[in-house]
Amino acid sequence: MTRLLFVALVLVAGPTARAQADLFGVVADAETAGPIVGATVALVDTAGTVRGQAAGTEGQFVFRGLAPGRYLVRVSAVGYAASSDTLALAEGERRDLAVALAPVTAALGGVDVEAAPAETVREAGLARLRPADLAALPTADPGGDLAAGLLAQPGVSTVGDRGGQLSVRGGTPTQNLVLIDGIPLFQPFHLLGGYSALPAGVVRSADVYTGGWPARFGGRIASVVDVTGRTGHKRRVGGAATASPVLVGAELELPIVPGDVSLLASVRQSVVERSGEALGIDLPYRFSDAFGKVHARLDATSTLQGTALVSADDGDLGVNGNRITTRTEAAGGRFFSISSAFAAAIDVSAYASRFTTTFEPVGAPRREAEAQTFGGRFGYVYYVGPHTIRTGIQASSYLFRYAFRPGAATRQNTSEGSVFVDADLALGGGVRVEPGLRVQTFPAQARTASVEPRVLVSWAVGRHVLRAAAGVYRQEIVGLQDQRDVGDVFTAWTTTQPGLPVPTAVHGLAGWEGPVGPVRLGVEGYAKALSGQTILLDGRLLSTNGDAYGVEVTAGLRRPGLRVDARYGAQALTYRDATRTYRPPFHRPHRLAVDGRVERGPFALAVAVQLTSGRPYTQVAGAFLDLTDELGRGVPAEAAQGAPTVLLAPQAYGARTPPYARLDVSAEWAVRIPGARAVVQAAVLNATDRANVFYYDALRADRVDQLPLLPTLGLRVEVE
Repeated sequence: MTRLLFVALVLVAGPTARAQADLFGVVADAETAGPIVGATVALVDTAGTVRGQAAGTEGQFVFRGLAPGRYLVRVSAVGYAASSDTLALAEGERRDLAVALAPVTAALGGVDVEAAPAETVREAGLARLRPADLAALPTADPGGDLAAGLLAQPGVSTVGDRGGQLSVRGGTPTQNLVLIDGIPLFQPFHLLGGYSALPAGVVRSADVYTGGWPARFGGRIASVVDVTGRTGHKRRVGGAATASPVLVGAELELPIVPGDVSLLASVRQSVVERSGEALGIDLPYRFSDAFGKVHARLDATSTLQGTALVSADDGDLGVNGNRITTRTEAAGGRFFSISSAFAAAIDVSAYASRFTTTFEPVGAPRREAEAQTFGGRFGYVYYVGPHTIRTGIQASSYLFRYAFRPGAATRQNTSEGSVFVDADLALGGGVRVEPGLRVQTFPAQARTASVEPRVLVSWAVGRHVLRAAAGVYRQEIVGLQDQRDVGDVFTAWTTTQPGLPVPTAVHGLAGWEGPVGPVRLGVEGYAKALSGQTILLDGRLLSTNGDAYGVEVTAGLRRPGLRVDARYGAQALTYRDATRTYRPPFHRPHRLAVDGRVERGPFALAVAVQLTSGRPYTQVAGAFLDLTDELGRGVPAEAAQGAPTVLLAPQAYGARTPPYARLDVSAEWAVRIPGARAVVQAAVLNATDRANVFYYDALRADRVDQLPLLPTLGLRVEVE
């Protein structure tokens, strides 16, 4: 199949003279050697003809079929000084070129502000988050977090600001694939809303696919969050320290082999439980995370890196005193090289990931679960004229163990193999077509191979882009959660059970993005047909079908010292099983998020507003103490003690909570001190102290609200 695509693309590209030359290169940060994704590379010949290209995910660029002669190479990227150089290419020459761009900042008084215009995205269903996007949002500490950027997206919803459960465009929280440097994470979010295992300081970029992603991603059906970690400085020692009432943390970056090998490390520990006690607020959460990355530049166009992450949580969601713990451990390595010797790029990686959790509900048995995976990928990228073919294979092994009561553990082992082909065809006139195919197989499950065709199309006219995508997605590995109880976030990972269909989603989406005056607007509509969704409801496994439809509108304004973003999403979501039709608990028909940041000299003010429809929930019919066992053993009724039991109404999700509204505000003052930069931040989360309901405790006749007004005062010191 790959060979046929290759031959077809050669024919599309046209005849190639033997005397033509090829140029292969990488654009990297001059200080960290990290790739600069999206850098503009322009090649100008002596006649003034310009060929342009955007650097890829590893900063790579390729120009093939060049006439011999002299060329001007111009490279530019936001936040970096532009580079210009000349080179002469001989007949039949293949040249490797490394371009290093020096980072620059535009000084506004005592604050360094990186210019960050809104980026044009050609792929439907994709939002690109960069450090400037995360820094613009008000958070409880000045360090920032990836989760804040994810929660601002219009297609992302959650049942509350606790529990770490995100739903994307109608999918369940366990249908999201989150990768850090290619390593899959089973649970990337902390129990306290707004925090993930990845602080903003370690994130170089995050590509958030809410639908229609290409064939190189597989195994999930709701979304893909592809995070690339930042690389440490290769020429000097740097770091940062953060302290706030929510957490304390530190970052360190240093050269191991100056100019070639670097280390970036981060560690955070929450203190919110103790701070809450001092403020008279019940915040029973304890979490921590640690991140490390070693990055080595092997030669001008080859890199090797290793990444490791540990994350832990221990807390009570404020519901009946139920205690839950989670722990995530992950590590992996990656080799990337683009070279004229291969006339292609090679991408090889290996990974291991482990997730453990316990849940101790009051009056009920302790539950435990564990999920492990290890595997690897081999990818090869061919460049044929203006076209690209990406192929790859992936193999993974899984181990699952779970017990819903002591002494009744279930163990499962399975393996997965997949192969994919993606073609990126530049057809001229601004039209690009990206057909792809992914084939997945689970030999241990004795199922037929899963064939998943996909296609992305875009048409760029000036600064306007029309885009569409469609595809088939399947998920053999599923995470089971009790959908009727938001206070129960216990997750048991397993394979699709025998006799049940494999969860499948068919995506279709189309949209437009472009400037309207000073504002960049975007509109995207989507439809998802869901089948075979494995749902745990009242201890029973159900196979559920569904439909999700929606439209999302985004608007962004960028000016020196000012950025404003508005995002609106409307959604219709319906699930159906054998006996009922209902709206699942993460269905929110309308969602509006508006955030802005103003910077003047050393001062900055950030504001974020969220307005969201209420979520469906199942009403409580009553509660009682179950004395059956005690009375059966002859214990007098007046002395018997039984497990508290809640009776739920027979109609699942028959009611809806009131709308959710929240206002967050932060103010910063930045000042330079010898060898460092300090930022003092004062923030208020839920500034209006709105009582957004989270849960109603039927046993105690007590309403549990989401986070109350939470004032914080934080400090971040960055060593320069």
